[in-house]
Amino acid sequence: MRKYRIWLAVLLSAVLAFGGCGGFGGSGENEQQFQEQAKGDTSDKKETPEDNGNSGEQEISGAGETQEGNNSSEAQESLEKQDSSGEQEAPAPPALNEETVVRSREEVVTTSSVNIRTAPSTDSEVYQTAARRTELIRTADDGTWSAVEIDGKEYYAASEYLRLKSEMADNGYLVVIDAGHQGKGNSEQEPIGPGASETKPKVASGTSGCVSGLNEYELTLMVSLKLQAELEARGYQVMMVRTSHDVNISNSERAAVANNAGADAFIRVHANGSDDSSENGILTICPTSANPYMGSLYTQCRSLSECVLDGAVNATGANKKYIWETDTMSGINWCTVPVTIVEMGFMTNPDEDSRMADDGYQSQLAAGIADGVDAYFGN
Repeated sequence: MRKYRIWLAVLLSAVLAFGGCGGFGGSGENEQQFQEQAKGDTSDKKETPEDNGNSGEQEISGAGETQEGNNSSEAQESLEKQDSSGEQEAPAPPALNEETVVRSREEVVTTSSVNIRTAPSTDSEVYQTAARRTELIRTADDGTWSAVEIDGKEYYAASEYLRLKSEMADNGYLVVIDAGHQGKGNSEQEPIGPGASETKPKVASGTSGCVSGLNEYELTLMVSLKLQAELEARGYQVMMVRTSHDVNISNSERAAVANNAGADAFIRVHANGSDDSSENGILTICPTSANPYMGSLYTQCRSLSECVLDGAVNATGANKKYIWETDTMSGINWCTVPVTIVEMGFMTNPDEDSRMADDGYQSQLAAGIADGVDAYFGN
């Protein structure tokens, strides 16, 4: 359509140039000239529309490209926004509670073995495990987690296992006390030591007093509670494996309590029994030097057993028997801390049973065992 308009414009120009219709009646030369001129004009005129057309196509194309470019840019921005939005919606990394956090640089001490983590969450990586009585610098505390500084970097520990160094009034030693047996024995089997094929009942029911009628688990808790009070009065930190009879704790689990707490000494309180009613006196039990499970602790266990035996005998005047070295006690074999079992006397002996049932004698036993603990630590 545009070409016809061009030709029409050319013809009109020619008519005007040659004076109307008479111009077409001119010589063949003029006609040829006109045709050549018209042809030339047409050629000339075609360039502009085609250029304009091309230009238009380019402009349209350019506009399309620009639009596509804009669309692409917008799509990219949209994706970036989505990505950004996605990142914002992802769970935030664990952090101290800013509503309750108190920031202060202070010296603290671990009250138990505790995991030091890379973030204030039990799901975070454990950087290291700090032993009990480890001194740390705390920089912040939100009541649940504390930030602590180690080698110039910030890590986190549960606040409940940290105390201000200035508030540590104890002498620095933790003693775990296990009152032997429990209200009901558990005959289910457990290995006598880590990886052992040999098994024993998880916890025996214990003996009973031939005169007093006390069960061993009752007597051991009575003395253990007195021992706790005595040791705490002397500045020890004390942890009890049990404080009631209605529990179900196996011998390996009792050892685990002491192990996990990082006990400096584990005192297992028991009473003895025998078919021979004349048997009497106090003895202690420790592993042999060849113990396959915890023989590396033999020296400490032997020393603790000697000190406790001497202390209890000196305080009560009871018959001193001996230190029994054996690897048959699962409550010893599972230990990773110094341990002794103190057999306070024979409940099958009428005289000794009567004495052990006496509140005053129980206090003497507790004081004597505490003397042994003092001697062990050189206090």
